Amino acid sequence: MKRLTALILCTLAFGAACGGTTSDPAATVNGTPIPTSELVDELNAIQANPDFISALQSGSSNGAGLTVVGSTAGSFDAAFVSQVLLRELDYKMIHAEIAARNVVIDDACRAQARNDALLNLGNSDATAGEKLFDKFPKRYQDVLVERNVDVIALEGVLSGQPCGTGPDAAGYYAAHPEDFTKLCISLIAVADQATADDVVAQARGGADFAALAQQVSIDDQTKANGGDIGCRLPSDFNPQVAGLLKAGQTGEVLDPIPGNSGFSIVKITDRQLAPLDEVQSQAEELSTANSGQAFGDWLRQARTDAKITVDKRYGTFDPTNYQINPPTLDVNPSSSSPPSSSSDAP
Repeated sequence: MKRLTALILCTLAFGAACGGTTSDPAATVNGTPIPTSELVDELNAIQANPDFISALQSGSSNGAGLTVVGSTAGSFDAAFVSQVLLRELDYKMIHAEIAARNVVIDDACRAQARNDALLNLGNSDATAGEKLFDKFPKRYQDVLVERNVDVIALEGVLSGQPCGTGPDAAGYYAAHPEDFTKLCISLIAVADQATADDVVAQARGGADFAALAQQVSIDDQTKANGGDIGCRLPSDFNPQVAGLLKAGQTGEVLDPIPGNSGFSIVKITDRQLAPLDEVQSQAEELSTANSGQAFGDWLRQARTDAKITVDKRYGTFDPTNYQINPPTLDVNPSSSSPPSSSSDAP
């Protein structure tokens, strides 16, 4: 299944290659430098793949059109260069975390990382993604995959899901039975708060709920069945209602729930754990979302704690919003001079 964390979506758009001539760093993060040569190599690799640039600018590669090309031939837009550098800061932190945790990367993890890279590059089409991927220099291809490896490996560590195995549907299902327990409910719909309060009082006082539904409910679809709407997964309800239902007890009549056209009085009549084979796809989706959430939480904290410096050629780092505000003019990433009117690629 395709993994769609925001950072993985940026991997192919903003991944960097290593090498090139030595220079003062373009930036540092927690004392680790990002040599200007890495940024130059990356821009060279991107410039060598005009189809990729077209995909970025049209939005077909990552879902949002970017301004990549600068104001003069062969140049890069300064804001794009700043975003490239910002992603490098993220990847340096991620790689450092992988190293600190002594995470072991196996062939299955690398294979998953490469496949995810192609899917993201091709906007869910691995064949289209591979065509773009193959137009990059081999060294750049390797770095793109290695960075994706770091991301999904850290996702796996943080969520307890081994890299390379795909979504752990069974593990998530076993650990979160409440997400797969169907809630069986009966419902009475009324038009106003006063009627709702009166129905709740009667139902809690021992009145037959089904009889009340047939007498006062304005929901024609369920009224004839005594308000019975069957058994449904929590995901079938909006999050607020699902939370109320999951917190309620079997047999309980809940407080009136306001809606667009009145109020609903709900009685929880039963709970039924759905078998895994019935909810396999939901379990996979929730497992993937859980991994992404754990990774996102880690990244936000890492960004907050990071000590970052950025060379003035590429902009001014804003720690509050975690962004690099680019210079007004395009920059020449291969030069140590102040910003100029263009960023001619080396």
